[in-house]
Amino acid sequence: MSLVDTAIIGMHTAGTMELRSFGTYRLVRPLANPGAGFRHFVASHEDDPPGAPPGYFIKMLAGGSGDEHALLRAGFEHEIRLLKSFNHPSIPSAHGDGEQGGVRFLVMDYIDGVDLAQLLGHPEQTRGLSREVAVYVLAQLADALHYVHTFEVFDDDAGDFRSIDAVHRDIAPSNVLLSRQGNVLLADFNTAASRWLSPEHDTVHAGTKAYMAPERIIAAAPATPLSDLWSMAVVLWEMLRGQRCFKAEDDLRTIDAIVRFDPSHPSRRIAGLSTKLAEVLRKNLDRDPARRYQSAYQLLQRLAQAPEAAAAERAREELAAAVQAAAAARPG
Repeated sequence: MSLVDTAIIGMHTAGTMELRSFGTYRLVRPLANPGAGFRHFVASHEDDPPGAPPGYFIKMLAGGSGDEHALLRAGFEHEIRLLKSFNHPSIPSAHGDGEQGGVRFLVMDYIDGVDLAQLLGHPEQTRGLSREVAVYVLAQLADALHYVHTFEVFDDDAGDFRSIDAVHRDIAPSNVLLSRQGNVLLADFNTAASRWLSPEHDTVHAGTKAYMAPERIIAAAPATPLSDLWSMAVVLWEMLRGQRCFKAEDDLRTIDAIVRFDPSHPSRRIAGLSTKLAEVLRKNLDRDPARRYQSAYQLLQRLAQAPEAAAAERAREELAAAVQAAAAARPG
C-alpha cells in the first residue's frame, strides 16, 4: 500500500479526520480523484498559525512500473519543471516538490473555489455565463497562454534567451480554476509539451478530445499555439451558449462532430454577440490554423476591443459571486 493510500485511509478512520504529514505539510483532506495514478490533497504547512485555513494543494504520483507509468512520471516531471519556472498570476505557483516513500509530489497554492466545468454545470447540466463574464474569463486565460507560448530561458549554447516552445494541449473547462475572489487560473500542465519534454515520453494524442483542434485529430499533427487557440474558442463558445460544443456518446462521434463543425455566422447561433466577439469565435474555430489569429496576444487584443470587455471589474465581481454560490452548492 502506498503512502498516499495510507493517508487516505487514515483520514477516514473511525469517521474522524486524522491529519497525516507529508514532508513539512499536513494533509487536510483529499480532493476528487483527478485520474489514474494521481492524488490531490488540500494541505497546510507545519509553520502555519493555529486555525489558519489550509492554503496549499499537493499533487502526488505514487510509484509504479511499466511504460504507462513512465509516461505519467515523465509528464509530471515536466509539469513540475514548468510550474517551478513560470511566474504569472493566472498560472498556479509552485512552492516546492520532492519524493517521499516512493511518492513524487508537487506543492502549489490551493485555489479555494471551483473549476469552470463545475460552474458551467458539466457533465450533468449545462448553463452559460454572461457575455461580460465570459470575455473576462477568456482574457485572463489568453494572457496566461501568451506567457506560456512565449516563455524563454537562457540558452548557454546560443548565448541568448530562447523560447522553450511550450503549448498547453489540454485547455478545457476542468483545467480552468476560478477562485472565490474572481481570479482565473490555467492549471494542469501534466500533458503540456515543450522542448523540455523528451520525444520518447511524448504523445501526440495528449488532451481532451472534445477540446482538441481538428488538425490534431484529422492529421495527427503536433499541438501548436494555434491549436491551443482553437481550444480556447471552444471554451468561449460553451460559456456564451450555455451548451457543450462537442458532446457525443463516444470519442469517435465527438471527433466526427469536430470535423463537421461549421464556425461561420456564430451570431446566428448565440444571441447578442458583438461583431468583435463573433469574429473571435469564427476565426479561432476555423479548421485551417492559418486562418486563426496567429498568437494568444492577438486574441487578447481583439478581446480588449470587444464592447463586452468594458465592464471587466463588474464582471470579476459577478464571477466571484457565481463561484461562491457554486462552491456553497457543491456536495460535501
